[in-house]
Amino acid sequence: MLKEYLNQPYPMFKDRWKLVISISMFIGSFMMIFRPFGTAFQGRYSELMLAGYGLISFVILVFDLFVVRQFFRKWFDAAAWNVRKQILWLIFIIFSIGIGNFLYSAAVFSSWTWRLFLSFQLYTLLVGIIPIVGLTLISRNHLLSRNLKQAEDFNRELKLRAGETQHHIVTLIPDNGKDRLEIAGENLLYIESIGNYIKVFHVRDKNLVVDILRCALKRAEDQVAAFPNIVRCHRAFMVNIDRVIQAKGNSLGLKLILEHAGEEIPVSRNFTKSVKSRIRRHS
Repeated sequence: MLKEYLNQPYPMFKDRWKLVISISMFIGSFMMIFRPFGTAFQGRYSELMLAGYGLISFVILVFDLFVVRQFFRKWFDAAAWNVRKQILWLIFIIFSIGIGNFLYSAAVFSSWTWRLFLSFQLYTLLVGIIPIVGLTLISRNHLLSRNLKQAEDFNRELKLRAGETQHHIVTLIPDNGKDRLEIAGENLLYIESIGNYIKVFHVRDKNLVVDILRCALKRAEDQVAAFPNIVRCHRAFMVNIDRVIQAKGNSLGLKLILEHAGEEIPVSRNFTKSVKSRIRRHS
């Protein structure tokens, strides 16, 4: 049971600079106010020396969140990120901050002892482990609850949908302006952006067909602007809401299931309201 829970998906924190700045400022302020671990510096520059813990934490966090992640990109795959990885990663960050602050203290006090090192790691772990595990689990449960509710709302709107498909021809013109792809609107499933290209997923003779065009997704969006059932749902996806049969939610977000499509289409938080509004108009 615990293993299954720890393997549940978890959203990877994207705003790394916000995390770096907030944590380093908290550590610097905490040290200046409470002066724990025997760091009662004396003298004119005592406040500045205590603030140094925040600066050291800033450097360690930049190294962890940018350099380490760059070298171990496979392990930090957002699609495979889960609760267990999130907890382990945050514990590693705390451990590395503890090392950095130990080295800083050792240099300031000219005391390089194992006792000091172990004390820093123990105190850092005790201070950080409970909020790390607690906030991770609380955050995951909050995200799951929110996204499940959104999925329920979407499914309710889908059931109320009138069921009349708009019959029209969707025309997509690539960047060269010469070739064009014409698809019956009811056969279009979704469009996915891949760099400077788009992949157009549609049905032909009950089979899934994929056409690739050199075209930006924004250009494609402008070309289908007259068809309200084709809507942007993600920075990399547009979807035909007439072909959506179900919505699913987990802690990572909201996804749409389409007829004939094997892939579940993500819905970004920025597009949730607009997609739901389009579905409601077709109800």
